[in-house]
Amino acid sequence: MSFRKRGEVLGGGATPQRGPQGATSLRQGSVPIRGVPASTSSSIPRRGPISKQAAATTTTPDTSILDNPAFRPSLITSQPTISTGSSDLDKILLHQGLPLGHSLLVEESGTTDFASVLLRAFASQGVIHNRIAPNQLNSHVIVLGMSPLWSNDLPGLYKGSSKEQKKAKIAENEAKVSVTNIAHGTNAVRNESKMKIAWRYGLNKKDDDKENEVRGAYEYYNNQFDITQKLQPGPNPQDISYIPLSNTVASIMSQLTSIVKLQLKTNPSKVIRLVIPGFLNPSIYAPSHITSTFVFPFVHSLRSLLRQFENNLVLICSLPLDLYPRDSSLTAILEILFDSAIHLQPFNQEMSQLIEKAYKNEPSKIQQGLVNIIKLPILSERGLMMIHDGEFAFKNGRKKFEIEEWGIPVEDDSKENETPEGGKTVKNIDF
Repeated sequence: MSFRKRGEVLGGGATPQRGPQGATSLRQGSVPIRGVPASTSSSIPRRGPISKQAAATTTTPDTSILDNPAFRPSLITSQPTISTGSSDLDKILLHQGLPLGHSLLVEESGTTDFASVLLRAFASQGVIHNRIAPNQLNSHVIVLGMSPLWSNDLPGLYKGSSKEQKKAKIAENEAKVSVTNIAHGTNAVRNESKMKIAWRYGLNKKDDDKENEVRGAYEYYNNQFDITQKLQPGPNPQDISYIPLSNTVASIMSQLTSIVKLQLKTNPSKVIRLVIPGFLNPSIYAPSHITSTFVFPFVHSLRSLLRQFENNLVLICSLPLDLYPRDSSLTAILEILFDSAIHLQPFNQEMSQLIEKAYKNEPSKIQQGLVNIIKLPILSERGLMMIHDGEFAFKNGRKKFEIEEWGIPVEDDSKENETPEGGKTVKNIDF
């Protein structure tokens, strides 16, 4: 057992001198560290207050994107998020939309084309954001592999039911100053009395709540679209760009990168929406584009492009599962490379007949299929088990595309309400 003198440094090294010289060295922070030679200990960073020069070099998050009305923070991670064009799809993604720098894969079984409704609503949402204010371009859409005719079927804004549209027209006409409105000025007194009664009994509480929500900070974030109406006026070249499919991955990515950089020069906080309809569909893609030597490098390049422009770029893509089933290796790898994935599974003929029979008196409740959640952005990568099969259903109604909770409809037994042969009912009708 050995003993060391007081002040001797363990592990070797020079012993600090006592006196004024040693005090000066202590003030300068040049005390040798144990086990480290004195020549190298001075270069090791120490904890302490950050200097002004170091603070100036530290990176701070870009807050300019918050000026764009198309953004809102995620409800879970607070990351900048944009709407997919469907409020129901935004809710099941749990972020109230799709976070920036991430991708969504929409898989669909059968010969239907419900996925195109979501992709077109996604593009229409970007076009509408450019029309919030004049001379203010907040968004840009890039469509890959399709002709400009694809944008002719973009859905227009949903203006409500026929009754709501009639009420809006009546209210608009009454607000105008005209001879007929002045002649019917006595109606204002009646309306005032009705308003007092409604205020007393709280009949207008719901209307006030809706107005407060519209006046919120994110009133332009999301819009509802009408499938039966077309977007008027149509998109212009400042709203949508089209990229044809080239023979090589490098040529496609160079076109994508150049368009993204060109759009960000005019507005660094602009949202770039990349849409890929019918990915790997033989009617769109050549046989050389369907091979693994093209598909995997292409998807990897798209993923790296999203990470490069993580504050501006988002991607949505549709894939037909009848051509590429989920049990195939290609689809399995695509689900890994995409940040999120959902599966549109239309009902078979027997289930469709059962739903139509159960809701024969309420056709607006008829659903067309299930929405299975395969992967959610950010959450699935963090290890959370977010797979939901058979919990949500979609219906492509006359006006809009909706997603709601799924429940097997119960068919009413009509025999319970039938009367026996004697004409007397079996149930007790006493009140």
